[in-house]
Amino acid sequence: MRRISLLLPVFLISVSSHAFAADPIVADSHLKAVTVYANRAALTREATVMLPAGAQTIVFKGLSASLLADSLRAKGKAVADVKFGAVTSKLVPGAELVAPREKALNDQLQALRDKGRGIEAEKQALSAKQNFLETLGRQGSLRARENIAEINLKPKEWAAAADVIYKGTDDILKGQIAQDMALRALDEQIGKVEQELQQLQTGQRNVYEVTLPVEASAATKLTVDLSYQIPQATWHPIYDARLNTKTGKLEITQYGAVRQNSGEDWNGVALTLSTAQPSRGAGLPDLQTMWVSLYQAVAQGVAFGSVDPAYRRALMTENKMKVDMAAASGGSALPLPIAISRGSGLQIPQIPQVPQSDVLAEWGRVARARQEATFTHASINTGGFVSEYKIPGPSTVKADGTKSKLMIGTFDTADKLVVEVKPQLSTAAYLVAQMKLKGDAPILPGPVSLFRDGAFVGRSHLPLLRPEQEKSLAFGIDDQVSVKRNVLKDKRSEAGVIARDNVLERNFVTTLQNLHKDKINVAVLETVPVSQDEKIDVEILKDKTTAGYQKDLHNVKGLLRWDVPLAAKQKTDVKLGWKVAWPKDRSISGL
Repeated sequence: MRRISLLLPVFLISVSSHAFAADPIVADSHLKAVTVYANRAALTREATVMLPAGAQTIVFKGLSASLLADSLRAKGKAVADVKFGAVTSKLVPGAELVAPREKALNDQLQALRDKGRGIEAEKQALSAKQNFLETLGRQGSLRARENIAEINLKPKEWAAAADVIYKGTDDILKGQIAQDMALRALDEQIGKVEQELQQLQTGQRNVYEVTLPVEASAATKLTVDLSYQIPQATWHPIYDARLNTKTGKLEITQYGAVRQNSGEDWNGVALTLSTAQPSRGAGLPDLQTMWVSLYQAVAQGVAFGSVDPAYRRALMTENKMKVDMAAASGGSALPLPIAISRGSGLQIPQIPQVPQSDVLAEWGRVARARQEATFTHASINTGGFVSEYKIPGPSTVKADGTKSKLMIGTFDTADKLVVEVKPQLSTAAYLVAQMKLKGDAPILPGPVSLFRDGAFVGRSHLPLLRPEQEKSLAFGIDDQVSVKRNVLKDKRSEAGVIARDNVLERNFVTTLQNLHKDKINVAVLETVPVSQDEKIDVEILKDKTTAGYQKDLHNVKGLLRWDVPLAAKQKTDVKLGWKVAWPKDRSISGL
């Protein structure tokens, strides 16, 4: 079995161009594999064709008009020697929508609207029938009044006529109600189809036709893989964190949230999710000269909105041209305020004083208003080399932009459960899982859904975590831990013999009680004041503070932590006292 690779430039092809005169072979291809990046996807189509000996042309028809033509590549396998020429492509216009699902939805929408017009026609026919019966009844009543003296009343005939009119009117009204109900149900169906169509809508009526010239030394079966990239596809990682409070085990499961709007469903493909970002390029562009110049503040002017409109439009045009030229050359540009543009040949009206910031703000507002809406891409940043995640088994992602949640795998973590208390903020105790990532794979940034003993408790966010790094996840309130906080002292006084200082002293006590039947570990976090001035003195009072705390936890100045093991039903106190002193003639902020 031989493997053939390609894309060869035209001038390297050994096959003469006139050799491909035979009718082209249309490849019956199917989507085989997809690699999704942060802002695009690489698709691989596979086709098997029977090649006669000699030169032939293989054609792939009906490919998405959004494909990036420069990314087209082909490779193949065959028993005989097969040479590939250069891949070429062209857009072929079509009269109908090419996305199968979009076309089907448009056809369904048209059929529903046609059905609605039929029901409206039936309603009009019922209304006409009702008008006829009403007219007939009015005319009969009028003739009876005019000839009342001559009429020999026959009660049975009048009753029968009344019954006919009653039954006819009743049937008509019921029919109208039934038609209204049918129209209401039809409107709901139309609304659902329109909503799905709006999510899917590509509007593509053109398709790509890709041509691959080949030459075989003998008749053979050739398997061709055609690969290319498309935009309108993205993925980002999401996670489930499931905590079992009985075992203390935390399970982190990673999923890939994939969505695409290419117009073609990915059915049963081998799916790979990659953190590579091909659109960012392989290297940095050349550095350009960074020009700077002095400019003068506006000397005259009122609010920018009162400037002559023609002058303002001219100024905006000039500024936009400067920015476009700077962007094209890799440089930078500062928008010209009114005073600077006086030498530009623009007609300047006489205007009183205006702050330059108003001019720049107005220019920025107008510039932002010109921006077009773009497809939002996922932001994936590992801070390291590229990672790829191969989704096990065949995967399917619909082309309607909806999110497909595909499982990637689980992470191995070392876990420790603690009950975290921050009495300065709340007397609620929170169950926290402190995890350390094991293994070789990093955790990418992404949202995480939190489950405690199978119940959903909330959402959080995981940062980029590399092996051996730690992260704490909170799983809601632990009602079996009682927390009470009291202020023992909050006193302002003066101290010193010669130069007296202001002194503020505060003492607190936090009472903890474990109401569980088992032992727990409680972490108490408090902050103390931190001085930013050498004239402000801060002291933690050792005789008023429970010993054994960590200071400046996680490099946060003034953050203290006590780790308190509590046996079942045990109660204990955690005390904190601090004192701040500063010059009497000065004021202090932050307390």
